[in-house]
Amino acid sequence: MNDNIISELEKAAEIIMAPPNVISNEQRRLAESIFLDFRKSKSPYGLCRDILEKSQNPYVLFEAAEVLKVAIIREWSFLFENDKTSLRQYLFQYITTRNLPPFVRDRILQVIAIMVKRASIDDGGRERANILKQVESLIVNAEPAKKILGCNIISNLMQEYATTVKSTDVGLTWEVHFKAKKQFEATDLKRIFQFCIYLLSEVVKNDPPYSDTLLELSRHLLKITESVLTWAYVSSILPKKIVGIYESIYEALKLNESWSEIVLNPDFLPLMFQIYWKVRDIDQLAHHSLICLIQLASLSGGILPNDETRLKYLHSYLVSFFNLISNVTIKNKEALGLSNIVKKLITFFLPCIFQLPDGMKDTLLDEFTRITCHLCDGAAMEEIENEEDRYFTDAFDNMLEAWTGLIQDLSHSHYDEKFQDCAKQVFNKYVQCHLAPPDGCRRSNVDVDDDNEDNDRVRYKDQLQVIGMFGRVVPGHSLQVLYKLLEDRITKFSYHILSMQKGAMNLNQHAGLTDLFEDIHWVTLISGHIICMDSDGETPMIPSAIMKYSIDQHKGQQSTLQASMAAIEALETKFSQPENLDQCDHVIRILFDVMNLCTLEDYAASAKLKHLMSPEVGSTAMWFLKRWCLSYLLPVENYYEELSPTLIGCLGKDTQGARLVVSYVLSKIQSNLFHFQSEPILLRDTVDLFCDIVCVKQKSSHIVRTESMRNLIKLFGSLEPGSLPPNIIRGLCKGFVLAGVALDTRNDSLHNSMNEYYDLILTPLQQRFKAVWGQENFTRIYQEERIQKIVVDLLEAFIGIAKGSLMPSSTALFHFLAPILSELPALITVYHNYQVIVQLVLELFGQCAKYMLCYLTPLDSKRLYESSLATVQAYAKCNQGRFTTETFAEESSFQDLALILDLLTFILSKDCVDLCTETDTEEISVVASDVSLFGLNFIMPLMTRDLLNYPSLCAQYYRLLVLINDIYPEKICNLPPELLNTLLRSIELGLTNFGSDIVQASLDFIQVMATYICTKNLVQKPFAQAIRPFLKLVIDLTLSHQINTDTVCSASTCIYALMCCFQDDYKMLVQSLIQMQSDPTTADRLTAAFNNLVLNVDMSGNRLPKLKFRDNFDKFLANVHGFLLVK
Repeated sequence: MNDNIISELEKAAEIIMAPPNVISNEQRRLAESIFLDFRKSKSPYGLCRDILEKSQNPYVLFEAAEVLKVAIIREWSFLFENDKTSLRQYLFQYITTRNLPPFVRDRILQVIAIMVKRASIDDGGRERANILKQVESLIVNAEPAKKILGCNIISNLMQEYATTVKSTDVGLTWEVHFKAKKQFEATDLKRIFQFCIYLLSEVVKNDPPYSDTLLELSRHLLKITESVLTWAYVSSILPKKIVGIYESIYEALKLNESWSEIVLNPDFLPLMFQIYWKVRDIDQLAHHSLICLIQLASLSGGILPNDETRLKYLHSYLVSFFNLISNVTIKNKEALGLSNIVKKLITFFLPCIFQLPDGMKDTLLDEFTRITCHLCDGAAMEEIENEEDRYFTDAFDNMLEAWTGLIQDLSHSHYDEKFQDCAKQVFNKYVQCHLAPPDGCRRSNVDVDDDNEDNDRVRYKDQLQVIGMFGRVVPGHSLQVLYKLLEDRITKFSYHILSMQKGAMNLNQHAGLTDLFEDIHWVTLISGHIICMDSDGETPMIPSAIMKYSIDQHKGQQSTLQASMAAIEALETKFSQPENLDQCDHVIRILFDVMNLCTLEDYAASAKLKHLMSPEVGSTAMWFLKRWCLSYLLPVENYYEELSPTLIGCLGKDTQGARLVVSYVLSKIQSNLFHFQSEPILLRDTVDLFCDIVCVKQKSSHIVRTESMRNLIKLFGSLEPGSLPPNIIRGLCKGFVLAGVALDTRNDSLHNSMNEYYDLILTPLQQRFKAVWGQENFTRIYQEERIQKIVVDLLEAFIGIAKGSLMPSSTALFHFLAPILSELPALITVYHNYQVIVQLVLELFGQCAKYMLCYLTPLDSKRLYESSLATVQAYAKCNQGRFTTETFAEESSFQDLALILDLLTFILSKDCVDLCTETDTEEISVVASDVSLFGLNFIMPLMTRDLLNYPSLCAQYYRLLVLINDIYPEKICNLPPELLNTLLRSIELGLTNFGSDIVQASLDFIQVMATYICTKNLVQKPFAQAIRPFLKLVIDLTLSHQINTDTVCSASTCIYALMCCFQDDYKMLVQSLIQMQSDPTTADRLTAAFNNLVLNVDMSGNRLPKLKFRDNFDKFLANVHGFLLVK
């Protein structure tokens, strides 16, 4: 009988493995069905054993091993101990005596590992110890092929025990997996490690080159050693999700005191470094050996119980590490690993580093500095040669990150002379690598990657931040280097401008100008990161090191208030050299240099030479001014413990210097908007500067009252339609209205001045809109390019106004926008075929809802609701039947629907966050959730299955459904039947056709609704009957493994909520599943599993029984996994 089955399987395997042109689809389908039936075999052990003995077909052997694996998982608890032992011994003997294809061998090894792990749960690891003893004997005494096999057995065993969160396919709950793992760690992991270290020590007694067999054995031993050192030693008290993260990352080597005899042995670390020394030129071994050294650099846990032990271990590690790196030239492939060693040492042993003997500490600083500078050179070379693999660049980033720990730890005390010397070396090297000869070593890169959209300050942000920290360690050195470089390059730039005015440049002059621009760009970038710190989400402040340095300059009479003020005043006269510039505060001197650069740029632009300017340099200057103004201009004195008399005297409140700087910055913004309208990146940085300084009230209160601000507003109003990029118009209008908030106080006269200021900005826009929209022939001229440009510019301006809205200004701004918003449904109807305008209209409503709605009174909110719904309705009417897959993909119209979903979500948030302090005398009954549902009713017919295949649109759609449901489940219950059916079809689609995020959202939706129905006793209502089918659907999806393991937890709580509502339906489902089982044993197991699932679980829908059911459900799935399949 078995012979016939084997023959049938071999014929089927030949068909499956045959080329497609040789066999028909029907033949392949029949062959696959033979193997599918084979996989369902009950107690297939005898058959599989015959197959392994008699068949020579690798595919059939693999399938037999797979069937054995599934059967063992399914039937483990029914097998006799003798049968388990006999099968395991047979499989062990089989793989050691047969020459098998690797994929067959690995699958049989996995079966053995699963059996050993399952047995160890019952016998405490006794069988595993016997297996390891046999394997060790095999590796030591057998021929080379058997040695490798022994290593593979160990690797498979370790793999089976290594992870717990993902080890869900062997019929065990997570808790049992975890217990087995901890048992393995306590007994056999250390034994495996000792065995491998012993064999490796024997290998390195000989010098390379090694034989192929020895190389292969060494590779396997090093991989096992690496696996031990990257093992996730996780506490049992951590939550399951946290355990999963630890198992994936392997950040630290955390060992207990039982490992001391091995790892703290004086000969251990020298041996590990010797192993790396011997194999570092053998790529296939060096990587694994280096990872071992990296992990040993992160040693922690009970093995190092006190500072003395930690210090002794660190000293021992550093001796071996310095012995290695002082005798080699770092190669590109080992650079990242060696930098990781430094990073881990500083991360895990930082306090001990400062307790090292002075000689060792100095050596550490010298070696770390030397490595950093070497990697900086290597990174610069990779940049020039445009290398695809950036080994040195990544390693350099690592080294800089490591230095931050040292710098920050010492910042609380002081930097000694040695540390300052190291900081100077690293700073100088970085500057040198970014300057052209003769001052630097930067070479031109002719193969610049034009596809890289990130500019230097984004690509090298992390590097520049750390170089800024180095610069602040030695500000007296770094700032002087930088202002001298800036002044030298700016002087050369002025000579180039004079030369360009006289005639065209030759190639050498052009190349020289390019190098000059690159130098200025990098020096300005570095300067901005030294004198300012990134302040995302925080109040920008003057760095304490720079403040102290400025105070020291003043105390030492190296700088004076008069000389510093003279430098600022010199900006008014343009190109004049201030007196006593050498006595100017260095921070102000760098500002003076950058502003001089801006003045030269403006001069060149006015001389019709702007085409020869560098937009990148202009952008960097704007970025610098933004950072500088946020930190230094009009600083809040209460934020600082001590203040520099020079900085406060020049730039503090009510100072002439602050007024001059504000005037200059606004004039520069105006100049850029006028001269560089074709440079979008430069304009973006210009507008970012403007918006960021006006959103700080202490600064905007001075800015908004200046004549320069009035001039900027006038310039904006005088520009031709379409002359500025859309995002620039948006940004400017946002900045204008943000600045006006500074005029709002409780003083009525000032409040009036705010309204007058807004009239200055808004009235011209309102008049322009009326002039265009109010034309009698608009429906005939709306297609003209000039009209479209005006409409686009106006919509961008309105969006900017909405985005700049804050609590004090929202009412005034909305009263300006409201009449315009009411006209937009008609506008979108006219322009329904012009996607840019359609999307701008939809975005405008979304931004009004996002930034204004939470501050509006009920009456104003109603006005916004009405205009929004009218616009959505107009859009839906114009687009009915328009969205096919082809046109949708072609026109990217899904962005329209995404904007509408955003609008509805923002409207819904009004019911969550309402910050309006005023109340209307007229009672308004409209609520945001009704508006969102009403709007959803318009667009649901447009949300076809094809459109939901766009991930971002799909996520937004389901996020909105869940949000409405979470806040107002009762409104979902009372939806009209047609809308309700459409919504529930969407939920069913979400469960069965999309990724885990959408499945999670759909499960959350059902769970909330079922819980609401249960707690409110609404089971007989039509809505409850509508969600009734979801009980069977969710159970089927879960039992057939169509729900991702990450969402099983949500599925279990969803099932519980549905069971609370429909207990009779659940009982019928359970009976149906049991009756489907043809095997009485399986039916009995399933009955017991379902009984245990609800044992002592109260079907009340409350939190505690729900949590109990969730835990039971995990055990239920582990129990029935393998023997139950729902199709």
